[in-house]
Amino acid sequence: MTLQNLPNVVDRGKLKEDAPPGVTPLVRCPDRLPQDIVALIEQFGRAWADSPLRPRPSPAVMAQWSALLEAWVEDDGLPLFVRKHSGDRGSVVPHATGRALVPCDNSPAQWAFVMAAVGECPTLQDIRSMVAEDAIPVAMIQKAAEKASARHRCTLSRQFSVNHHGWKLAHIQQIGLNERTAISEVPMNRLASHFRALMSPSNMFVVPLAWAGMAEVEPVIQAVIASS
Repeated sequence: MTLQNLPNVVDRGKLKEDAPPGVTPLVRCPDRLPQDIVALIEQFGRAWADSPLRPRPSPAVMAQWSALLEAWVEDDGLPLFVRKHSGDRGSVVPHATGRALVPCDNSPAQWAFVMAAVGECPTLQDIRSMVAEDAIPVAMIQKAAEKASARHRCTLSRQFSVNHHGWKLAHIQQIGLNERTAISEVPMNRLASHFRALMSPSNMFVVPLAWAGMAEVEPVIQAVIASS
């Protein structure tokens, strides 16, 4: 079979069921893996969740962060970070309610996790000062076009980069805003929930960067939840 023949066999990324003779179709993935394999994944999840090597904030610090984020949401004078952007990280998008929204990547979440993991939680007044001084990272790297319209230009430093320290940051509760609606039109209660999930250290965990994919495996996530 040559590359020239390939379009006759492939239809939108899938092998046609009526593939020509001599072409072996790819075996379909089973709906569930054998239990012995699943058990190994679950064993890894429990081992990693309980491992002293896994950086994690203390329960007391996570509670402080939860209280901080609630106060942050209630303070209309502070912007909410929204992890949905289209080349506009660091800009200020006014919501229909008048609340300021700041499109970002995962940088403020990394910043929050690192602070919490070392036992630190800023006060609400600290947050007001940091926002005014542009001291909370909104992007890992800002493109020149983004900087031109950005009000917030703080980028993630090595100190607060989980990746730089060899880790992959994951969220337990998924935070994606997948609809096409502009963030200025998304209901405020949904944006507030998104912000809490994005920024709360209690909704985060790390795995070794080399094993980043394990952060998306459900038995691993469930093990982390069970160990919290």
